[in-house]
Amino acid sequence: MNMIAEQLAPEKTLNDLIAEKKAIKDEMTALNAQLKDLRAQESDVDVALLKKLDAEGLSRTATEVASVSINEETVPDVADWDALYAHIISTNDFSLLQRRVSSTAYRELLKLGENVPGLQPREIRRINFRTL
Repeated sequence: MNMIAEQLAPEKTLNDLIAEKKAIKDEMTALNAQLKDLRAQESDVDVALLKKLDAEGLSRTATEVASVSINEETVPDVADWDALYAHIISTNDFSLLQRRVSSTAYRELLKLGENVPGLQPREIRRINFRTL
């Protein structure tokens, strides 16, 4: 056990720690449900704001408590992955892709005994928790 863990829970039993984790997970579940509801409400208000601003011909406005403005940005929507990959390879413009390797695909290649240049495995230890 590392020093931080010893300082945080020197006298707690495994039963105590599991019960504490369960209580925390239950509270997180309740808070996430609230957050999901609040996000849905916020989305509804955003749609209403967009409609109202458009109807009044405004792109921004303010009150005593807050200001709102319409922000528009262009984002990609891939219609043909093969064409996109061909373009990236032919132009060598990998900036079009986010730099994140798929863990699932990497694990599958490792199971097949394949080595992927530029990658090395790193183990992450986590607690798997299931409510009974």
